[in-house]
Amino acid sequence: MDTYRLVTQYKGYVNKADITNLESGYLVSPSQNVFIDDGNNVSSRAGYTLLGVENSALTPIISSYDWKTSTGTEVSLRKYDVELEYYYNSSWRRLNNTLFAAAAHLEFAPWWSAAGGSGESKDLLLFVDGTSNLYMWSGGVTTLASVTANTITKQGTNTWAQDRFLLAGTRTVVLGGITYTYTGGEGTTTLTGVTGDPTAGSHVAGDVIVQSIRVTANTPGTDLTNDIITVARNQVYIADYSWRDVFVSKNTDYTVYTFGSPRLPGEGALLTLDSPPIGFAIQEENVYVSSNDSDWYKTSFTLSSDNTKEVLEIKKLQTGRGQGAYSQGSIAQAKNQVLYFSNEKVIDSLGRVENIATPQSLPISDPIKSELLSYSLVTKPHSIYFRNQTWITFPSEGKQLIFDHNKGYWMPPQTMPISRFAIIGGNLCGHSSSTPETFTLLDGKSDNGFSINHIAAFAYRNFGKRANHKDFDEWYTEGYISSNAKLTLSLNFEYQGSRGVLEYEIDGNNDDILYSSSIDSSLGKNPLGSEPMGSTTDAIDDLAKFRSVNNIKKAAFFEVQATYSSNEVNSQWKLLASGPNVAESTINTAEIQV
Repeated sequence: MDTYRLVTQYKGYVNKADITNLESGYLVSPSQNVFIDDGNNVSSRAGYTLLGVENSALTPIISSYDWKTSTGTEVSLRKYDVELEYYYNSSWRRLNNTLFAAAAHLEFAPWWSAAGGSGESKDLLLFVDGTSNLYMWSGGVTTLASVTANTITKQGTNTWAQDRFLLAGTRTVVLGGITYTYTGGEGTTTLTGVTGDPTAGSHVAGDVIVQSIRVTANTPGTDLTNDIITVARNQVYIADYSWRDVFVSKNTDYTVYTFGSPRLPGEGALLTLDSPPIGFAIQEENVYVSSNDSDWYKTSFTLSSDNTKEVLEIKKLQTGRGQGAYSQGSIAQAKNQVLYFSNEKVIDSLGRVENIATPQSLPISDPIKSELLSYSLVTKPHSIYFRNQTWITFPSEGKQLIFDHNKGYWMPPQTMPISRFAIIGGNLCGHSSSTPETFTLLDGKSDNGFSINHIAAFAYRNFGKRANHKDFDEWYTEGYISSNAKLTLSLNFEYQGSRGVLEYEIDGNNDDILYSSSIDSSLGKNPLGSEPMGSTTDAIDDLAKFRSVNNIKKAAFFEVQATYSSNEVNSQWKLLASGPNVAESTINTAEIQV
């Protein structure tokens, strides 16, 4: 019986170490669009499907935000050109197309409004666009029941206030593209004091009604361009990319940034860095600020002994030049640490290290160093944490990198036209880097109808004897496969196939190699809590199991590389084991003796 030297456990993606000097099972370049799944097997990536309607305009989505409100609703926003849209009832709908410049990037942060302040007792969404304006939206969306000359009645039993419409100040709603002002009725299902006349608007029952955006001009200051924003301890932090100052609001009013001397608890503040800020991150109860000279800073609060005065300071962390974040979008909160893409083209984690009192910046991207150094970064990256993985998209490259926190390794690059990530309806989504479209990721067998170029390239194998010739005449592959997949096995003999390349096809429609339907996705396969339910690396469908042996004419070699690939629409596969019946060759190494 032939003895095969099989690889059955796969170990992550590496793009730094020499690919002829790695252990068996590592994936290397040009691997793409494959995952190492929860069983440590290599699986082809699932595809993405369109979320909303098709839009072929060549206008990328440049800003987005997903808001889980205090009233239990989820609102997703996206911005392209001058359009700011929200997702409601399975459709993207216009929120505004007159307030923002086409090139403006919006940054968002939710803020809690207590009833004793503005009259609102809910969270409100604040955002900035690189002007001196500060914007607020309540997230109010509902549908029309009926109108009169001065009233608007909504559908459902919730009051207008319960559906997140504003109670105080100048309040307006948009219905059918027309803006109406109202003065009362929020505690009922009928708004009153409505102007102008809704009966002139040809509105019908079921039309969507949305709260208008409220604009506060010249806040925090007239000359300030509000580029980035965050909220901590219910205080708003706003900064301008060209100023060294960070403006902090009062904790009960997002429009007030003044403070006394001595400063009282909850008052506004002014923090000054050594150089202008580039991004905010929240860790524990503090705000971390990354500046454009690549330093990191951390806020610190000190309350007086009688609890009547409070000092708010900002201190520089012990990080070196180049270790700051590349942009606001490149920062992601991941469990108890902050992950970010730095100016050194390194992905770092910012968090506490055992026995060290202050937060430390630690690199996690060293195994893929060569991958990152090759990126041009014409368009800024964006990061998100989802189901124990951090995803980072590099729109200029058309690539996404994924770090698995449970397993502690990187996945091979994915190739999708994604500018920003979102989580909508509990699903990982991607906003397009080329069109005004959004996709649900890992939701199909093709990329919106197009084939996916799956490549799993493994490190070279020398079978423990680098300086000796080996040979084999059979290569074994075991896994799962869809009936329409044609999986190509390529064998490179010696570095870059310099002594020959052989290719073989594993046909998912070949009954001779197929066995029973395969994948067991039932509860109980893994103990609850040990693996995320519905992991992004789970197989999307049941496939047929296959075993295949490819016959090969024996030839002496030092090392061999295996690559599996496919590029058919709707094709899917998974590798469980692969390898040859290798033995030491009787041919000596005279060819390399000098």
